[in-house]
Amino acid sequence: MRVLCLSLLLALPACQIIGDPADSNASATDTTTEGPDQTTTTTTTDGAVTTTEGTTSEGTTTQAQPTTTGTTGPADMCQGFDQAECAAAEGCRSVVGTPLDFAGCNPLPAYLGCAVEADCDLALTTVCRPNSLEVYVIDDTCVPSDLEVCDSMLPLCGEECLGLDEAACTMDPNCSAHFGAPHIEENMAVCVDFANPQFLACDKLQPACPPAVVTVCPEGQPDVAFDVASGCTPPGFESCMDNAAPACP
Repeated sequence: MRVLCLSLLLALPACQIIGDPADSNASATDTTTEGPDQTTTTTTTDGAVTTTEGTTSEGTTTQAQPTTTGTTGPADMCQGFDQAECAAAEGCRSVVGTPLDFAGCNPLPAYLGCAVEADCDLALTTVCRPNSLEVYVIDDTCVPSDLEVCDSMLPLCGEECLGLDEAACTMDPNCSAHFGAPHIEENMAVCVDFANPQFLACDKLQPACPPAVVTVCPEGQPDVAFDVASGCTPPGFESCMDNAAPACP
């Protein structure tokens, strides 16, 4: 009997059941916790691996946000064209503005940009170029994309030319002096004295007028006439073609 009991005692460790509390390997687990999101990996003795993903301490989960890429739409298809390219591009039109009296302005109409052809309301609109002193007035409500609608109390560029005398007018690069040949009576007839033109008025710089000789009179004085070779009507004057006369000999 002693021999039998000894044999049983020696064989007992080999007969232990997995999971028995006496088995030190049965209750041991490997646990790894990573990062603030509390991701836990557990490995048991049977080789099974369990991974648990928790939430942040606030109980929220951060998800990646979708990104968008800008596209070029119809409003941008004319942007960046110079005046010649804009005129040649289908569906585009040039935007020209009259400059206000900002520092360094030029009274001549300025090309401001190329815009998509659209139905625009005819209304004088003041526009500014961002981060610049430039201010212009355009004829409608369609504003090029690199300009913005703004308010300004500035007068038109070159308005200070009005009323200047001949000396001051000819010295100002933003002003244009108007001269006219007077109609005089000579040998009982009226003729135009082109040899002695007179200063008529000062105006802001203007684009060249169509090449022509026009007869003008001071407003309200139809009997005082001048022929202007530039083709322009000076401010304060009006056309009086009925006073046409030949050149003096």
